[in-house]
Amino acid sequence: MDSLISISSLCLKVGEKALLKLPNLEIQEGDVLAVIGESGSGKSLFLKTLMGLIPSSINTEGEMICLSKDWLKLSSEEIRSERGNNIAMVFQEPMSALNPQMTCGKQLLEAVLIKKSHSKIEAEKLINDKLQELGLGDISKRVLESYPHELSGGQRQRVMIAMASINNPKIILADEPTTALDTVSRKTVMEDFLSMVRGQNSTLIWVTHELDIVSSYANKIWVLKQGELIQSGLKDEVLSNPTPYLKELLTAIPKPKKDRNINSDWEVSIQEISKRYGSKKNGVLALEPYSINIKAGETLAVIGTSGSGKTTLAKMLVGLESKTSGKVLINGVSIPDIAPTGIQMVFQDPYASLNRKHSSLYAIKEILKLKGIELKNIEKRAFEILKEVGFDDRLINAKPKQMSGGQRQRLCIAKAIATNPKVLILDEAVAALDPLIQEQILSLLKRIQRERSLVYIFITHDLYVARSLADHWCFLNSGKSGEIPKEWWDSTMV
Repeated sequence: MDSLISISSLCLKVGEKALLKLPNLEIQEGDVLAVIGESGSGKSLFLKTLMGLIPSSINTEGEMICLSKDWLKLSSEEIRSERGNNIAMVFQEPMSALNPQMTCGKQLLEAVLIKKSHSKIEAEKLINDKLQELGLGDISKRVLESYPHELSGGQRQRVMIAMASINNPKIILADEPTTALDTVSRKTVMEDFLSMVRGQNSTLIWVTHELDIVSSYANKIWVLKQGELIQSGLKDEVLSNPTPYLKELLTAIPKPKKDRNINSDWEVSIQEISKRYGSKKNGVLALEPYSINIKAGETLAVIGTSGSGKTTLAKMLVGLESKTSGKVLINGVSIPDIAPTGIQMVFQDPYASLNRKHSSLYAIKEILKLKGIELKNIEKRAFEILKEVGFDDRLINAKPKQMSGGQRQRLCIAKAIATNPKVLILDEAVAALDPLIQEQILSLLKRIQRERSLVYIFITHDLYVARSLADHWCFLNSGKSGEIPKEWWDSTMV
């Protein structure tokens, strides 16, 4: 079988520091290659090199022949002409990658027409056919007329996949394409994605930290660590003879939480809160009345599919969304209907949550100023909070772009606890992290909860993560709470 990509002693470096080193490697037509490894191992850098998106400050050595061309010697214009036609990429976060001011239909149409090889009528038919392939045929009209924020996570991800594959490129790159999806959506998106890739005879290079699904879909695996290739080969060979590092990745699955007795003198009481959009007659009930009592030091895990009401519940608790009915009490006192409510939130995407111009220390000091802490005590208190989440002196004055994903999430946790909240909502707070970093952040969250007697409301689609934290469970489906379906456990606990 012909090689689409042939690598010979590739090295990417800044000055004398090597960022990525790959020996002699081949990627064949039709391969589904999974590239795995912890944060900072060079996975995304490899994809950016293929897309011609690495900054000029990075020097390259060695050779990479791609599509019979000396890829590293192509000009910017030559690389640009390859993108979309012969090589395309599905980015990790569709909400960031898609234009929020354009409908999905206009964005897909632009992706086809920019190549100037189709009429508008031909392009529209091509788009509809592609959405049909990806399981959106029944709702294609609504999808095309919608803005990205009006679609569910799974639908947005399918739009991104359609955009990358619309011109039938020979190589498709995917950077964590299913990270933000629930268990059911993740399975269906990957199956539709792979079916489409095989149908158009493309090669898929797929960066992921979701090791539980690698064995189901990949035929080859590369394992990267700190910029070096540790292991590579056919899937069965790699997984049956893992290196110690790969074993560490494979076994870094959150362990079930042990039963414990909690003695607390206060609790959070959620009483019959609900949310309806529109009128009672014609509106949509986004969340049916829901009630629960959570003691200090306990965690409520909120699970559900995209659009099930998880985020609606979180927004009502922090005062970003009004309640249709019900109330929330902390230690017997009803919280305000609008922010601030005394409840803080840690969001899924730390990079989008942080001001890229501000250092860690500055970000915490600003919060403490707003809280009214005396100026003479602010810097000392900010240092203490950053130390609490594991920051060393090197990171105290670092900006988000100088941090790894795990470090950025630590900073978001520091910002949330800086106001001394009683309740912390964590919205997919570890979904984008690799298994080893995820394990570290979960350990940090458990320690902070224990030391501060916090109530956690943990929104997640990962049942492994949920069972490592949960004292209480809430499964939401179309705004209704109920039991977790058996198929969720069956598809997760493999």
